[in-house]
Amino acid sequence: MSKRPAARITRCCTCPRVIGAAKLWRAIVVRQPGAHRVRYQPAGGRRACWSYFRRDRGREMQIAARACAIMAVGLAFLAAVSCGSSSRPGSTSTTTAPAGGTTPGSHPLRGIIVLGHSGLTGENSDPQRPGMPAFQNSWATGTNPKVDSIYQRLAAVDPAFRGHAVNAAFGGATAATLVGQATKALRVEPDPRLVIIDVIGTDIRCDGSDSSHYPVFGRQVKAALDLIARQAPHTTILLVSQPGRPLQVSKAIIGTAGVSQWSGSDICSPFGSDLRLDMKHITTLTRISEGYESELAKVCATVPQCHTDNGRATHFQVRASYYIYSNFDWHHFNVTGLAALARFMWPNVAKILNLH
Repeated sequence: MSKRPAARITRCCTCPRVIGAAKLWRAIVVRQPGAHRVRYQPAGGRRACWSYFRRDRGREMQIAARACAIMAVGLAFLAAVSCGSSSRPGSTSTTTAPAGGTTPGSHPLRGIIVLGHSGLTGENSDPQRPGMPAFQNSWATGTNPKVDSIYQRLAAVDPAFRGHAVNAAFGGATAATLVGQATKALRVEPDPRLVIIDVIGTDIRCDGSDSSHYPVFGRQVKAALDLIARQAPHTTILLVSQPGRPLQVSKAIIGTAGVSQWSGSDICSPFGSDLRLDMKHITTLTRISEGYESELAKVCATVPQCHTDNGRATHFQVRASYYIYSNFDWHHFNVTGLAALARFMWPNVAKILNLH
């Protein structure tokens, strides 16, 4: 069974990390310290583990699940790379719903909610908990002062944000999960001032079918936007494009162990089997990413309070030192990288919220 490293340079951890062979997926929604935590359960209780292998249905789906299970128990050195993470088994949670009888927009306009994949969870950035989410390091909602997250910057400007940050993202999340994430998060923070969505990555297929998947992706994002607009009509929504561009990111990791991790014959692999840049594949991956970003812009334009980042994240200059490669994770940023991303994205947030 060969590796399929499709689009790995820009995909944020395409599957939830396996915690034991019998527990393929557990993901959480975490609110900041002093606030409520609510567990996220995928619709229908679906338990699937997406890998870098071709995302076909049936037999290959089973193969991918088995592969992730093997990786999770350390039988393959890519264990820390291949799967998104979950909460520790047995973590406690409570769900808090808005008081009955309230109407949309009747709660104080405050706080931040983020929805999407493990690019928002601080995945693997805590050396004490390798391979796990580290929400305190999230560039969007983290509380680690070394990161100086968007949440921390907002709280410094407006104290009403303090204690009101809900991170509903989880490893392996696709656009299809956004409605569920939003539903859970809005129960905790009914009327957020800001919602950030970062979801492009896991939906990328790189098997020739992406163009036909764009409309599906768009409808799934649109459903989440409509839900948020209906329940929190005064909130501001920001859709984030993918940080960095394949060519810049690929050049940044030349000379590191990441090159061998991103090499292969896949149509999106940045490096060929000879470990040299494959410009054809990089161009293909870039165009696919742009297709999903174009779909985001299209659906965002239909919701008055929605904004895109106008491609700002794509200009983020990724460095090899931003990756956590002590355990072969070339998907997620360390604290230094997360702090750089928060600093880079802050002007967009300040602008759409009219903070200066």
